[in-house]
Amino acid sequence: MTQHEFLNNKEAILKVLPQHEITVKRLEKLADKAALPVVTVMGKYNHGKSRLLNELIGDDLFSVADKRETKALHLAEHKGLCWIDAPGLDADVQEIDDQHAEEALWVASDIRLMVHAAKEGELDAAEIDLINTLTQDKQQTKRQSVFVLTQIDQVADEETLNKILDSLGKQLGEMKIHPVSSVRHRRGVEQSIPLFIEKSGIPALEQQLTETLNKVPDIRLFEKNSYFSQLSDELAEKHQQHTASHTHLKQQADEFERNFINDLKAALEQGAKDLHEIMQEPEVDHSLDPGSIDDIFTMTPGKLDRSRVQIAYSRACLLIRSVLTKYGMSTLSEDRKVGA
Repeated sequence: MTQHEFLNNKEAILKVLPQHEITVKRLEKLADKAALPVVTVMGKYNHGKSRLLNELIGDDLFSVADKRETKALHLAEHKGLCWIDAPGLDADVQEIDDQHAEEALWVASDIRLMVHAAKEGELDAAEIDLINTLTQDKQQTKRQSVFVLTQIDQVADEETLNKILDSLGKQLGEMKIHPVSSVRHRRGVEQSIPLFIEKSGIPALEQQLTETLNKVPDIRLFEKNSYFSQLSDELAEKHQQHTASHTHLKQQADEFERNFINDLKAALEQGAKDLHEIMQEPEVDHSLDPGSIDDIFTMTPGKLDRSRVQIAYSRACLLIRSVLTKYGMSTLSEDRKVGA
């Protein structure tokens, strides 16, 4: 199956592999060769995500406020890039936010910017979980994530900032930290102070983003082939399991049928044997003699002959019924019953 055929049959595939809905959505995105590279900014409320985006874009396209603003995906296209300001990790409407964040992080994004405010110090459990998940995703798909330490201008002094960087470094391992100050950068731009711009850390972050964006086409190709290969392998495994299960069930059904036929045949043969003697035509058939009212309490030859026939018939019926019961066929479903 080609990748094009795969996506055309996505509904059927998701019935078999429902756990891969996000992967299939991502494959649809990757199939669009004209799609712009997507940069998503994630982080907690009031950690400076929107302000950072505005500085990177060079325009105030994202709303900046001291109250919770981002409860849905905010998108902007600028200079050949799509920028997404995702809901905060601690936003209010949790289920909706999770859905938006999942869409941004795992379906839309080529690059994820993880934002953390310097004034908060170390990462909390939710942020560490996200970092670990992004790291695992990079190992599998090569998609890039960049960690940005924002609002460094709000830290008391250089020594305090270095302590924060040291603590974060221990939590982040090999992931590089990019300290920035959006306020310092804006002031440098508005007042034409190159030193402020340089010290803001924004130019260094922009350089990192440029290098990362240059890798996007190759990473997309790797990611697409990796996902397609993974899903193809899982579909092949499911098919093998289904084939093996079908073969096993067919063998069971064939064995069941053989055993049923053999047991039923044996019962019929035994019943025929039991009935053979009784069914032989006697010289005098007493069973045809109905008797009279005077014989009601008397054991007559007619009664004896009729009793032997009934007993032999009942035994044959019991033999057959025991086989039907053994194989679960003692009763018929309503749709298979017919009138007498």
